[in-house]
Amino acid sequence: MEILNKKISLIEQEHFRISHSDSTKKSETAHANHPNETYKSQENAVVTGDVPEPESELPIQPPVKTKRYVKEARPRQNTKSRKNYGYLHKDDILQGNRKAFYKRFMDPMEVDQGLQDETIYSGLLRINKHNRQEAYITSDSLEGDVFISSQRYRNRALEGDMVAFQLVKEIRTTKVDEQDNTKEKGKTRTHPCGVVVYILSRSPEQIFSGVLISDLNGNRNVVCKEDGKNDKEKEKSSNESLWFRPLDKRVPIIFIPASYIPLDFKYNQEYHKNILVSAEIIRWRIDSMHPIGKLIKELGPIGSFDSEEKVILTDHNIRDEKFSEEIMSGLPSIPWEIPSVEYKVRRNYSKERIFSIDPATAKDLDDALHIKPYENGMFEVGVHIADVSFFIKMGTPLDKEAYRRGTSTYLVDKVVPMLPPLLCEELCSLNPGVERLAFSVVWIMDAEGKVYNTWFGRSIINSCAKLTYEDAQSVIEGRGLPSTARLFSQSVKDVETDILYLYQLSQHMRARRFNNGALSMNSVRLSFKLDKDGNPDSVFAYESKESNRMIEEFMLCANMSVARKLYECYPDQSVLRRHAPPIERRLEEFIRFADALGYDIDGSSAGALQCSFDMIDDEDISSVLKILATKPMQRAKYFCTGSLHQSKYIHYALNTPLYTHFTSPIRRYADVVVHRQLQAALDKNDQNIMIYLALYLYRLEEKQGLIVCPAIVLQVGKEAFELLVPEYGLERRCYLDSLSLKGGLFDEEKNTITLYWNKNTMPHLQVGKLKSTDDIEEITPVEEAVPSSPSESTEALTKEPQPASVENDTSHHSEYVQKLSPFIRLQVLLQADMNTSPPIIRVYPINPFADYPKFFPR
Repeated sequence: MEILNKKISLIEQEHFRISHSDSTKKSETAHANHPNETYKSQENAVVTGDVPEPESELPIQPPVKTKRYVKEARPRQNTKSRKNYGYLHKDDILQGNRKAFYKRFMDPMEVDQGLQDETIYSGLLRINKHNRQEAYITSDSLEGDVFISSQRYRNRALEGDMVAFQLVKEIRTTKVDEQDNTKEKGKTRTHPCGVVVYILSRSPEQIFSGVLISDLNGNRNVVCKEDGKNDKEKEKSSNESLWFRPLDKRVPIIFIPASYIPLDFKYNQEYHKNILVSAEIIRWRIDSMHPIGKLIKELGPIGSFDSEEKVILTDHNIRDEKFSEEIMSGLPSIPWEIPSVEYKVRRNYSKERIFSIDPATAKDLDDALHIKPYENGMFEVGVHIADVSFFIKMGTPLDKEAYRRGTSTYLVDKVVPMLPPLLCEELCSLNPGVERLAFSVVWIMDAEGKVYNTWFGRSIINSCAKLTYEDAQSVIEGRGLPSTARLFSQSVKDVETDILYLYQLSQHMRARRFNNGALSMNSVRLSFKLDKDGNPDSVFAYESKESNRMIEEFMLCANMSVARKLYECYPDQSVLRRHAPPIERRLEEFIRFADALGYDIDGSSAGALQCSFDMIDDEDISSVLKILATKPMQRAKYFCTGSLHQSKYIHYALNTPLYTHFTSPIRRYADVVVHRQLQAALDKNDQNIMIYLALYLYRLEEKQGLIVCPAIVLQVGKEAFELLVPEYGLERRCYLDSLSLKGGLFDEEKNTITLYWNKNTMPHLQVGKLKSTDDIEEITPVEEAVPSSPSESTEALTKEPQPASVENDTSHHSEYVQKLSPFIRLQVLLQADMNTSPPIIRVYPINPFADYPKFFPR
């Protein structure tokens, strides 16, 4: 699920105010279910001062003129505060003799000046999900992350907030983990530190899911003592107040005043102990560790499937609600016809042989293609995207709602749309047999897919067929279109010929793209077959075939073409998407790890990395290494040209200097923005899966008994080893102290871990639990591994672990010995726990020496 960057708001406000004031806004669309895109030196920062003590009330410098960041009216302040501090945020007003727990927010005008002269920096805050006291800020103005050492210095900022911060003289030094088996072990790493001085923007309407508790740590007054005894809101409701404990550990416990508590809670507290609810923060005062909030609604009982799905949507701020009457009133009525004026201002492709290729279940058909051969051997190829921006005018209620939602969210059983179904399934959807508005990119290409000319513009199309990826794949494999494919006014032979033309061009385009240095590291994607009640009946890994890759090439080509056009017209204001190179230190660790296994990985560029993976013959080993290689990768981001140095515009994975999102405006608001900008330029000249998988495994165990399947060892360490369950795409870490072992021995030189088992212990009878990778820090890649050659690793993948003797080691007096090293296969037991929130899938390594009962699968 891709969500818009918070900077899009500034782009909307500043860029389109300049370039779109008198433009006609129209757009296109691309299909939400396409796996079409691969996402995956500056001066040293000036140290500005020590971290100030929050309790001390430091004077603020006089404000200077500014034109940004000031959105709030200055609150009334007492004379003493105004005299000493100038600006005072409403949450920074102290009452009586209370002491401040946080630093006061800086004057926004001073923040703006500091951002301009680079004494203050801005960036996105990330909080350690395992330790809420630690956070990092990623800033485009600095190399590397800035460490925020505590909740106090985070100054009431939450995960995902855009913050202003100052660097401090304090430097964080960390010792490399003892489990880090690289050459870095024993050394120290340093991180610049900072302190948040202002919150530039928060996620709008940020809501959290969690449970209500009547007291905290068994003491109702513990937080009141920390916040002071004169807090009138808490003192008044000391016997009636509640606490809200979020499921997301990065969010602090929230104080709920009596006025926001359900009336029935005091009479039915046992009921509410097992009920999930949602809440939001309404205020966070400078003298309190805990914010004040209010309850929004009840989500349902813990362990309920519907409740867990609501939790996912709530925690990701996804608006799963009906569109209001005000929004719907701005849409055309049905039946709808294209206005006659559009035929005069658009290029008419309604007579061309255009068709869409989408998943079989798709309802929002947002992209279609056509291809027409010329006598000289050249081809006309068009990508037509649904013109969403024709219906979404800037500043309207529909536009504001689409912006708030940001993207359509595709769950296993449903879609939470960005736009009303009337738009995304009817008026905008490129359904066959009806004329629709589109935004098109049309190229003149040669037989190898090289572009000689490009046309951009608004168009009218009439699709002749709604084809599926399976339909197109059947043609590619020489079996022709299935009889189930329905065509309008076109022959089967002509459509089959067009598909083959597109496929031939896409092969050349893809080969050239990877020869030029592109990188592909797609992870395992699960698909489910649901029964009539909506429960998962079967699960399988989604397989991307030639038909998928064919569509992908043309969508990527359209996005790149639009990016170049935008940059040409708006070199300082284009809305593009960039993908920064991987984190250098982590990439070097991965390369050393792979080298120790006998695999030479070249990380000098994305293309070099791809070539290294292509040279590995064993598919399992290549897949494992690709999974490990994703850990150093950074996330792609939207940005506005002119805000960064041009060297940072590059998309690393695609290895292209300019890239944007144009092909999916039905499901991504960023694409709507790009459509508007492209039109202006022409006028001028894309967790839920884990819940379904847990439910599927839970139901499967009820029907068939215990679930045992093969797993592959990814990494081994001093106290744990990491597993991949390929059948379900699960990665889990197993700690030795969670298994029924006499002991374990890690050989750093050979990169093996030896397990000394108790003979008759079975995993389903054990009390020990496997810790999830979601709840622990990741294992640092080891420096060396046991296979001395690739052939040894490949052979290991085909074998089940066998008992082995251990030379010169009798310390554990055990004859039940199992050695593990990377790429070794072993059997594991899967168990889904639906009584927790969220549900947990536990993975237990099976004791190969136990005498199992007959019912136990082997």
